[in-house]
Amino acid sequence: MARTVADAIRKTSFAVMFNQAASFGAAPNYAFSLTTRADLLAANSLSTTLLDALRHAGLKVDGSSFQPHVTLFYDKVRRTPIDLPELRWQVREFVLVESIDNRKYVILGSWPLD
Repeated sequence: MARTVADAIRKTSFAVMFNQAASFGAAPNYAFSLTTRADLLAANSLSTTLLDALRHAGLKVDGSSFQPHVTLFYDKVRRTPIDLPELRWQVREFVLVESIDNRKYVILGSWPLD
């Protein structure tokens, strides 16, 4: 069902910018990730569109929070945020990833952005 929903999503490619590295998540495995203090409107819009469409299709989704990030590694220590020079790149697709417990991620599909 998620693939069918994703097939119907039409969004424009957009840029993201990260300017901080920080820990988030919960012990014992904090995700140390590239993040941003900026509001990434286009990324948030894509997330909202996907969550709304999945709910409308009758799927249960956890959309309690969305934080654009790139995880670099997992650590037992919660690290202090570090400011970084801006790192930007163009988002050209979104991907459906199966993530179960500590198993390897499995890419189930990808969809281009216009």
